[in-house]
Formats: sequence, C-alpha cells, structure tokens
Amino acid sequence: MKEFDKLFSRMSKHAQDRGGTAGSKPSKKGEDSSESRMLPQVNGEFWIDIAAAVWKLRQKITDPVTHETKEEMRPLMRYVDSIWEALSTVGLDIQDHTNQPFDSGQSLEVLAFQPTPGTTKEFVSETVKPTIYLKGHRLQMGQVIVATPENPQSGSGGTCLV
Repeated sequence: MKEFDKLFSRMSKHAQDRGGTAGSKPSKKGEDSSESRMLPQVNGEFWIDIAAAVWKLRQKITDPVTHETKEEMRPLMRYVDSIWEALSTVGLDIQDHTNQPFDSGQSLEVLAFQPTPGTTKEFVSETVKPTIYLKGHRLQMGQVIVATPENPQSGSGGTCLV
C-alpha cells in the first residue's frame, strides 16, 4: 500500500502545482461546474505512475499460476477493472507480455534469458514492467524475462559465435 500512498501524494502535488485538485482545474467566476471537472494537463511520468500502479495492483490480486482473481479479492477487482477501463478510454494502453511468444525484434527490454525445462520456444515468462502507450505513443518500454529452451539446438552441433 506504500506504493499507492506515494502515487496519490504525487498526484496531489502535481495538481497543487497546477493550482487545482487532482482531476480538476481551478474554476473561474461564473464557470459551469461540469467544465471545472476537466483533467489538468499532465506529463507522461504521471500516466506511467498511474498505469504502473493499476498494473501492479492487478498482479497482486490475481493468482500467479492460474491468473484468476483470488476469491477474497473479487470485490476489489471490480474497482481495478473500472479504473483500467477508464484509463483505456483516455487512450492509455497497458501491455503485460507474460506468457506471450518472444521475438528478438520486439521492442522490449530483456532483463534476462532464463533456460527453462520443457520449453521448446522462447516466451516471456515474466513481465517486470509493462509497456505503456498513451494514444499510440510509447511512454514506457516493457521489461521482461524470457524463458528459453534448456539446450538450444544448433544446425552444425558446434558453438555459434555472434
């Protein structure tokens, strides 16, 4: 929960720096209250913080093996899904790459290649940081760990020097 306290503290500070409260702009005399609910302009770091916090929360309330919502967390997941959908409507796309096939041409930062028994093709075994896009522009490159076959087969049976 410390991460979320820190996040909301940053949101509040950002809003105060802009002269308003989180999610609003200062209202002018005679201004319609619906207009005063506009989001302040925020930088990419703000969106990265929000997206990462919601992504991490989702990771904490789902079972790492089955990827199903933990029974005791089902009520909370409804709220997390609502936030996820709201972020999507403003153009934020949060991509978790776990269990997806890996291709060396992908725009991902590989933190480690991990030989894994029973693996025949490379795949992302863990997403450390999700890839985050805002309206099609990448804000954060994903960081992943890639599972690889234990004994990569080479055509000549020799060592390949690259």
